[in-house]
Amino acid sequence: MIRQLTGMFFLFCSVSISVSAQVPFTTIDSVDVNNIVATMLVHGDILRSFSSGTEGCIFPRGTRQNRIYPGALWLSGYDAGGQLHVAAQTYRYAGNDYWPGPLDASGSLDYATSYNWAKIWKVNRSDIQGFRSMGIHTTSNTPSMILTWPGKGNVYAQGNGGVTLTITTDMAPFVDLNGNGIYEPLQGEYPDIKGDQALWCVFSDNGPTHTQTNSNPLGVEIHAMSYAYKRGTLIDNVVYYDYTIVNRSSSTYNNCRAGIWSDPGIGSSFNNYVGFDSVHRMAVLYCYYIGSSVGHPGSYVDDPIMGISLVSLPGDVGANYVPAGSFIRYNNDASIMGDPTADTDYYNYMRATLRNGQHFTNDFVGRNIASQCYGSGPDCNYLFTGDPSDTTQWSECNCGNDPGERQCILSSNDFTLIPGGSQHMLMALVAADSAGGCPGISFDSIKTVADTAWAVYANSAEAVSNIAQQTAIIYPNPAHDKLYFDAGSSANEGSINVYNVLGQMMNTPIRKSGNQYVLDISQFPGGFYNLLYRNSTTQQAYKFVKQ
Repeated sequence: MIRQLTGMFFLFCSVSISVSAQVPFTTIDSVDVNNIVATMLVHGDILRSFSSGTEGCIFPRGTRQNRIYPGALWLSGYDAGGQLHVAAQTYRYAGNDYWPGPLDASGSLDYATSYNWAKIWKVNRSDIQGFRSMGIHTTSNTPSMILTWPGKGNVYAQGNGGVTLTITTDMAPFVDLNGNGIYEPLQGEYPDIKGDQALWCVFSDNGPTHTQTNSNPLGVEIHAMSYAYKRGTLIDNVVYYDYTIVNRSSSTYNNCRAGIWSDPGIGSSFNNYVGFDSVHRMAVLYCYYIGSSVGHPGSYVDDPIMGISLVSLPGDVGANYVPAGSFIRYNNDASIMGDPTADTDYYNYMRATLRNGQHFTNDFVGRNIASQCYGSGPDCNYLFTGDPSDTTQWSECNCGNDPGERQCILSSNDFTLIPGGSQHMLMALVAADSAGGCPGISFDSIKTVADTAWAVYANSAEAVSNIAQQTAIIYPNPAHDKLYFDAGSSANEGSINVYNVLGQMMNTPIRKSGNQYVLDISQFPGGFYNLLYRNSTTQQAYKFVKQ
C-alpha cells in the first residue's frame, strides 16, 4: 500500500515538452466539508496522496490519519468483434490509462487539450446560495467557480491556468433557467451540484497514453462529481463519488463492468482485513486487532471501520436493485492471486476469477481454518461475506488469515454501453468511529452509516434529516417458518427485500397488516439473511437467522 512514487510527478517543470507529454498531472483537490477529507485527482484517481502534505483520505478530519491510499475506476467490455477493451488505474507508477479532458469528434484526446482540462472545479452550496440572492450578476460579483464552471456554451469557462475553454457538448451540469441549453451565469444560472460541497472534473481513457493496462481503450469519457453534506448527523461520515460514463466511440460494448479499486490502510499498512456486505453492495475495510506484536505493527486505538458502497449501478430500476457483480481481494505479489499485469488480469478480477481464469472459491470450513480463496470450495462471486463478530460466518477474522496489505476491487454486474450512450455509477465512501479489531469487531456500525448514505441519495439530505427515530422490530430471530417485521412508527408505505449472504434476492411471499409484515421463509435454506426495508424517507437493514 505505501509505495514509492516515481520522481516523474515532481520533475514535470524541468523536463522537455516531448517527455512531459507522457507525464501525468498532479492537480488534486479535496472534499473537506464534513468529517472526511477525501481527494480527487484530475486523472480520476481518488483517495490518492502524492506527498506527506496531501493525505488521500483523512478520518476523522483533523487527525492526519490517512485511511485509504489510492482508489480508481476500472472499466472493461468486449466490442462486436470480440476484442477486449479495459481501462484501469492502480498506483500510477506502472502506467497511465486515464487523462483529464473530454474526447474530440474522433474519440481521442491530445496532450494539449488534456493540459487545458487539467483542473478540478470546486463549489460550495453556500456560494451558490449567496449568488442566487443577488439581484444583478456581473463578472466581478460572480464567484469564480460559478463564473468559470465548464457548462455547455459558457463563454467565461476557464480551465488549467485560466485558459479559455470552448465547450460545445454537455459537460458539467447546471441549472438552465431559460431552457436554451447554454450555461449563462450572468443570467443567474449556476452549477447543479449535489451535496453542500462538490468537486467536478472530466477524464477519458483514449488520451496520450494507455499504459496501465496496455489494453485497447474503450473511447469513454467520464464526468465525475465528488460531493458531501455537512448536517451534524451520520451523513457527515459519507463522501459520494458520482460517475457518468459516456461512450464516445462507434463501438457497442457488451459484457461491460465498472468497478472501484482500492487499497485500504485503516490501521498500519500491514494490519488490514476486508469483507463484504451484500445488502449495501459494500466492501468493508477494517483492522486485524488493537495493539501490536512481533511481525504485526498493530493499530491505533481510534482506528475506524470504513466501507465502499455501490449506491447506484447500471441495471438499477427504481427500488429494484441489481446485486453487485463481484468483490475480491488480491495480493501484492506475482502469484495467480497477485498484481495484474495484463488486460485480461483486470478483466478477470472484475469477474471474481484469478489471473489464470480460475474462479475464486469459498474454502471456509470453520474458525482458525485458513482460507486461500482458491481451491476445493464452491465458486463464489464475493469473498468474506460474513460478519466477523459471528465465528460461524466466513470472514478474514474467522479464517485466521494473516493480516496485511490488501488490494480489492468491487464491481458492477454486466451492462451494455452503446455508441453515444451513457451509464451511471455512484459510490459512497462511508466511515464509522472506532470499532476495535478481531476478534469481536462487528459490521453493524458501518452498515448504519451505509443506510444513511443510501437514504440520503434516494431522498435528499433535507428529507432524511427530518426523519423521526424508527422503532422497527423483527421477530422471532432465529425464525423457522414465519418472520414478522413491525415497521413501528413509520406511516409510509414501504417495501421489503430479503437477501442471502451471497447478495441474491430471495423469493419471499409477504403479507401486510397495518405496519406489520409477515414473511414466509419456510422454503429458505438454513442460514443468515439480510432484510432490507425501504420507504419514502428511510432505509434500514436487519439481520436474521433461518433455522
